[in-house]
Amino acid sequence: MKKWLVLLVILSLVLTIAACGRDDDDPGDRITIQFWHMNPVGSPGFSQMRAIITAFNESQEDYFVRGTGFSFWDYWDKINIAVSSRTAPDIGLSTIDDVVARASNGVLYNLSDLMANDTSDNNLDLEEFRQSQLDFATWQDDLWAMPFSATTRALFYNLDMFTEKGLTAADVPTTWSELHTVAKMFDVVEGGQIQRLGFDPTYGNATYHGWLWQTGLDFFDEDLNPTLNTQGHIDVLEWIIGFNSEYTRSQLTSFGEANQMLGINPFAAERVAMMVETDGLYQTIIQAGAAFNYDVAPIPIPDEDGIRVNWGSGFSLEMYDNRRGDNARKLGAWEFYKYLFEHDTQIALAEANGWIMSHRTAMETFAEDKPILQKLLIEIDYAIDKVFVPYAPSWHGNDWQPFYTQALDGTLTPAQALQAARTHYLQKKANWEATQ
Repeated sequence: MKKWLVLLVILSLVLTIAACGRDDDDPGDRITIQFWHMNPVGSPGFSQMRAIITAFNESQEDYFVRGTGFSFWDYWDKINIAVSSRTAPDIGLSTIDDVVARASNGVLYNLSDLMANDTSDNNLDLEEFRQSQLDFATWQDDLWAMPFSATTRALFYNLDMFTEKGLTAADVPTTWSELHTVAKMFDVVEGGQIQRLGFDPTYGNATYHGWLWQTGLDFFDEDLNPTLNTQGHIDVLEWIIGFNSEYTRSQLTSFGEANQMLGINPFAAERVAMMVETDGLYQTIIQAGAAFNYDVAPIPIPDEDGIRVNWGSGFSLEMYDNRRGDNARKLGAWEFYKYLFEHDTQIALAEANGWIMSHRTAMETFAEDKPILQKLLIEIDYAIDKVFVPYAPSWHGNDWQPFYTQALDGTLTPAQALQAARTHYLQKKANWEATQ
């Protein structure tokens, strides 16, 4: 008799759980909104993202959001195909620097129109978002996306290593010359192999264009014509190459590859004393449970007329127009879209993704008990994104990397590498213009 009673209780629990599952997954008569994100099943943030979506669904009688998560690299393959084939989700993530390309191709809804026609009490408050990011999402004076995350780059430094050398936070370098002087105090070489490195301008998320911006120069002029052929450009590249000139490129490469084989960031592995990295390293160190003491500071700038600036790439959140003409679904997507930008939702998203979200007040609240995050938020105010170049959308990556590599390994001199890169961009520009 007791066994039957236990079975009945278990059966009752199973039916209750199943019913809850149906309630959670069944939109009923509600309009279904598709939302793609980067928290797939099994990822650390999946349950939190699911809770964020569920909270919205439980507050709604008219709309139901179905979230689909993909891994980071898988996401980009799928969203690009979906957008180009007009099978995109109602809401998804993309990169904010090239919003204009999608807006001009007619695949995004005009958010300015939606905001102008919204008479609710929870319309988007643009004052909570940085104008530098909003500018990237603007085309023909209208807003076509919203900045979703805010990325920055900063100098991470190991406080334990500083203490070992009798240094304090007051000794953190602020200029390029100070950076070199301090970095050389930490180098350790044994048997011709680098065991520890103070700093290298090519490690982490340090980039040639990032160092270039600190001098007031850029890859392109206002008309998007490639520059790169000035002495100033050469000087920056020579500084990068010469920073660790006492080592061969083979030694520096071997040390870098050894870090990659460890499968952990070299700063988190305590193999470099200082490194330029994104705010993502903050979350990486937390997840790794690292026990060493560290802090962050602004990236050192050139000694003369240096500019405090860093590369602040980030994600945009977009509403995709698949030309269905379904206005009710569009309005439902808009309601969920606004919900994702609410103060408390932005904090929940930061916890789920480990990202710095774009809502300024929400992130100030989120960082109240996180001193390092507070410093990273300050650096976001000095962050700019890379310009979108239609004839060379990968100008900073695949287009530039071969020339950068040849300069680093000595195959080409800095002047030769920069001239070859400029010729490459000019040819791409000519090819693109011929097809327009």
